[in-house]
Amino acid sequence: MSNETWERVKKGWDWVWNSDSWLSWVVALVIIFVFVKFVFFPILSLMFGTSLPLAGVESSSMDHQITRDGSGFLSICGKYEGDKSYLDFDRYWDECGDWYEARGIDKGVFRGFSLSNGFNKGDIVVVYGRFVPKLGDVIIFKPNKESLAPRPIVHRIISIKEVDEGFVMGTKGDHNADQLTKDNNGLRTDETSIGEDQIIGKVVFRVPYLGWVKIWFTELINQVF
Repeated sequence: MSNETWERVKKGWDWVWNSDSWLSWVVALVIIFVFVKFVFFPILSLMFGTSLPLAGVESSSMDHQITRDGSGFLSICGKYEGDKSYLDFDRYWDECGDWYEARGIDKGVFRGFSLSNGFNKGDIVVVYGRFVPKLGDVIIFKPNKESLAPRPIVHRIISIKEVDEGFVMGTKGDHNADQLTKDNNGLRTDETSIGEDQIIGKVVFRVPYLGWVKIWFTELINQVF
């Protein structure tokens, strides 16, 4: 590269990051987007062995707090409560533990699960793809092909069995009253039978609240268009 060309590159770079013009802001955002999409995420995917190494939590199905359900009632695990508050592990188990105990998962076993206190809508989760599924893991998985669910689902493995093709798992959202099952038309995800080919990865870490930026932006775009 000649000295003249190098000087032009330096001037251009300085203009992008130090200029106050709106055009330089647009160019900077494009550069950041290209870097994240085509450099940062591919490298992260190779390191973590999954196509989705970072994911934003866009629902409350893993919350251990009382939230409003579709009818506007404050609820957790299908039980209606009068205040919106965070539940510590013991209170969460008082409200939700009977479902798990009926399926052979007692309080001590659940307490030993990863992310046993759940996580919240708006968190960012770190996903790892090279793992052998086990009871209690929180996984992110693709919905059934015929399902109308638009995005991958993040729920906890509550049953697992070996079959000739590998593993078949049942999952459940900590906040939900029960497992998701297909409707009469088969258009809803059936999480009572998740195959290995549906698994994207295991959640190994969470970053609180960082995902709200994406959620707010997405909701704004949906309202505008």
